[in-house]
Amino acid sequence: MKAKRELRIASRASQLARIQAALVGNAINQKFPNLNITYVPVTTTGDRSAEMGNLPPRNKDDFVREIEVLLLKDEVDVAVHSLKDVPSKTPNELSVQTVLQREDPRDVLVGRANVFCLDPSTKIGTSSPRRRALLNFRFNSNNVAYIRGNVDTRLRKLDSDEYDSILLAAAGLHRLNLRDRIDAYLDPSSFIPAPCQGTLAVQFRHDDEQVVSTIAPLQRARVEAAANCEREIVRTLNADCTSPIGIYCEDRSAEYVLHAIVLNSAGTETLELRINDHDPIRLASNMANSLIAMGVEELLHS
Repeated sequence: MKAKRELRIASRASQLARIQAALVGNAINQKFPNLNITYVPVTTTGDRSAEMGNLPPRNKDDFVREIEVLLLKDEVDVAVHSLKDVPSKTPNELSVQTVLQREDPRDVLVGRANVFCLDPSTKIGTSSPRRRALLNFRFNSNNVAYIRGNVDTRLRKLDSDEYDSILLAAAGLHRLNLRDRIDAYLDPSSFIPAPCQGTLAVQFRHDDEQVVSTIAPLQRARVEAAANCEREIVRTLNADCTSPIGIYCEDRSAEYVLHAIVLNSAGTETLELRINDHDPIRLASNMANSLIAMGVEELLHS
């Protein structure tokens, strides 16, 4: 009998990250049933910081650095990430590739059924500069409070009345089988999601031919095209996790529709564009150039 090959999959140690790693692992096992998969949970610097309380936003590097070190040392073979948490610049020895279909990219409101009926005094919890700015811009919500921790921690804080409502990503609640906690989905053409929200990615050593062939059946060309479009704009604008920026490349089969909004931190000044094209590379270039011509750099640093 042919011996099973081994594939070591790393992820962050949170429940959601483990579920996402298992989604990828299960999909791989369906294609390669003789592959022996082991999971390696990693508590990153960002995870430790997030659980310590109301700290300022961290760099995305803090959520992937320790995992990338394991890859570079050949102590794991693949890392599974939420692509929105992966920095636009990664080590040259490593590749990042989207896998599986994109989960629902929308933001959701938990604790209130209608975002349009929010009283300005309603205490809304979020750790995202984008969500904070958008809440003020779209709904004049001034009582936005900082919240940290994983999804379970945030839901406990809501249930204990520390917040009246919280904003989360639909994708995380779907994957955690917590759809029943969602009170309202926010329109992604108006409340524009974070770049690559809902998209899963794997990271691996680019010269590892076995891993390249193993993940190939999980790739989806149009998911990858939309993700590359969104990430290219982030790279061109030199934005980071503290930038109040929403980018959503919507796949409409015949074409892509690209939604983008950039705000100042208070949500009082914005640049917003929507363009469409069947070529996502051209779409990203046109969007980035248009935003630059409109003065996006000044807005991002205001």
